[in-house]
Amino acid sequence: MNTSEQTNLAQLIIRAFYWMDEGLQQNLRKSGGPEVSHAQSMVILCVGEGFRRPSQIADRLGVSRQAVHQSLRELVGHGLVELVPDELDKRAKVVKLSKTGMPKHLVAADILVELEAALAARIGKRHVKQLRDALEADWGEPVQLSVRKGAA
Repeated sequence: MNTSEQTNLAQLIIRAFYWMDEGLQQNLRKSGGPEVSHAQSMVILCVGEGFRRPSQIADRLGVSRQAVHQSLRELVGHGLVELVPDELDKRAKVVKLSKTGMPKHLVAADILVELEAALAARIGKRHVKQLRDALEADWGEPVQLSVRKGAA
């Protein structure tokens, strides 16, 4: 069995995420941006997807609310995000990009475009298009498999 057959798809997707995230982080630092952790990057990605409540972000990432709040405190400290009152529930806070975070977000978006182009130069435009097509496809809800006895 070769290495690609031993590595499951979830591991490959995580490896690809880390490749993109490391490239993003290195280039953001080079442009004078703050250093953020992978966990903080994941939180920012969730905010970019439209998740605004810390509880939604925690659910999306499968981590505790405390972990999300810790990342948010650090991101607030970097000046990237703000916690503002929720218009629907004044007792709650929602996350938004700060005025200083928005330009950094735009720089990050440009870097991600350039990283995708660099990946296309390395592995071919056709492969990147196929990867993008597969990831953009509607995968539906997660599949519920029947658990084999002794497997749990």
